[in-house]
Amino acid sequence: MGLIRSGQLHPGEAVPSEWEISEHYGVSRLTVRRALDELVREGLVTRRHGVGTFVSNPTEAQIVPSVLSFTKNMQIIGRVPGSKVVRVHAIPASAEIAQALGLEFGAPVIELVRVRLADDKPLILETTYLSQEHFSDVLNADLTSDSLYSFISERYQVNIVALDQSMEPTLLTDWEAKLLNVKLGSPAILSELIGFTAEGKPVEYTWSVTCGGRGRFYFHFREGDIGKRHFTTNPASNIKRK
Repeated sequence: MGLIRSGQLHPGEAVPSEWEISEHYGVSRLTVRRALDELVREGLVTRRHGVGTFVSNPTEAQIVPSVLSFTKNMQIIGRVPGSKVVRVHAIPASAEIAQALGLEFGAPVIELVRVRLADDKPLILETTYLSQEHFSDVLNADLTSDSLYSFISERYQVNIVALDQSMEPTLLTDWEAKLLNVKLGSPAILSELIGFTAEGKPVEYTWSVTCGGRGRFYFHFREGDIGKRHFTTNPASNIKRK
């Protein structure tokens, strides 16, 4: 990591082999392999099967699902996170939102719409819903630079530790394209998630669109890991987008 952070290894450059690193630093191959695995998870390097390991391109924001907070994700890869709040207000929960958050239909929820930034460049348009009864102070929080997850953790001692997330390809609407500063109809990834506490209580319902070409989602799976992967051939979404 030090070689990458210091600029001695540049984007696209090959990382020395496990054997070379092991010999140079006097550590075991297993230790080196684990360290490289961690760098892959953080998005700092990428593996190309049969070719080698390379320093990631910093122009791509690596979104690592194992790091739940967008703010922390960007900080890990050396990008400056930020947000532009488009709107934040209270609305009655639709049937979809109520079901996701375990609320009564029409219960007041906070709708928080933000453009998530990486080095001041728009990356994600994100719309989040939370129970107004439980998180009313979010209406007055400064979330232009602070993490929503950190805010509700510090203010309410509520921690989001698990996500149910689905993703599908889409094309940006006129409203979305303007906020993300790209052309109408540009390709994007539509994501829908529910964030849970350790006790399994739903806290947030969020849908977002991520510009194609500006970000990359990175997943690491191992056979036998706890969790589920599911693919459906039905791409229909109930999200009501502008």
